[in-house]
Amino acid sequence: MSSDTTPTTGLDEALRFDAVDLVGRTGSHRSVERTVPAPAQETGSLAMQVPEGEDIAVEAELESVVEGIYVHGTVTAHLEGECSRCLDPVEQDVAARIDELFLFPEKVKAEEREDSTLLIDDEVHLGPLVRDVLAMEAEERPLCREDCPGLCGQCGFRMEDDPDHEHEVIDERFAALKGLFGGDEDA
Repeated sequence: MSSDTTPTTGLDEALRFDAVDLVGRTGSHRSVERTVPAPAQETGSLAMQVPEGEDIAVEAELESVVEGIYVHGTVTAHLEGECSRCLDPVEQDVAARIDELFLFPEKVKAEEREDSTLLIDDEVHLGPLVRDVLAMEAEERPLCREDCPGLCGQCGFRMEDDPDHEHEVIDERFAALKGLFGGDEDA
């Protein structure tokens, strides 16, 4: 991921940390903490999102190494979504680990820049990293509970409300045969 071509958003702006005091001082480190409100755009996976305005908390250690600034810590957030079977509301609390090396641009060959995370203007941009970590940690197919019966495939009826709900489905290819019995289905 190349940080120098990423468009900036509210999360990207809010999670920038100045690292000028660490540049060129290998072995030095500093702790940072920041809690920011989730922006309106997608923060999480397609199924689970951090609701707009909900807190995203970042606690990290910035450490100067020869190649750049190594960042490690945690990001915590509350995600909301819908059960993938019955569409009931589902919630998930996430506390995910972040680990990333932000490379000094002068240490990266031009052909390797596309696949590298770069330190930009002596700043660590954690917004894209936090967005990616939340998307990876979010449930892809969330369930309200493991044995959720879901919805009826025919009409969308909530199966939990009536577990015996069913439809008589007659294969269209055999529908003409039903008339041969004159409505007496027991025969």
